[in-house]
Amino acid sequence: MTINEVNGAGQPQKGYTKVKVTDKDSGKSFVIDFKNAKVKGNEAEWTIKDGKVLDKNGKEVKDNELEVTRYQAALIKAAADGDGNGKKLDSNDLVGSLYGKNAEAELQNAKSEFHVAKDKINDPPAQFGDADALEHGKIYANVENAKGEKGHLEIQFLDDQAQTAQKNDKAWYEFWK
Repeated sequence: MTINEVNGAGQPQKGYTKVKVTDKDSGKSFVIDFKNAKVKGNEAEWTIKDGKVLDKNGKEVKDNELEVTRYQAALIKAAADGDGNGKKLDSNDLVGSLYGKNAEAELQNAKSEFHVAKDKINDPPAQFGDADALEHGKIYANVENAKGEKGHLEIQFLDDQAQTAQKNDKAWYEFWK
């Protein structure tokens, strides 16, 4: 339970933006409090920051709504469910390769024709496919369907990216101090 749920404020905490995610295939939608992030699909791109959603051209999106495909909605929902709280999407949802398992389950639940692509890079391949929620604030999934069509979704938390850059902005010998 979040502080906002306890005090009834109903407003997202600082650094969060209420975002309506709409599956443009079915019309179903859900609301998530997004931590400041950049979301990229195959072609679409949004920046979610300071209570606003901006498209890739920097134009504000009406009603803070992300209109996405069925598989992208399922992948966002799976990302938010990483820590068991599907109402917020933040660094607590960085659950590593377990995200691939959650993403596959959510794709099936959404009755999507897509599934998480097999990992073709690592040897041995990642157990849950080509999807991960990495500790430096990035969640991604590559998906494909039986027709060979491919899809991609990537969420990069902006605050975590900045913190990682600050941590690594040292000379090599300063890491041992």
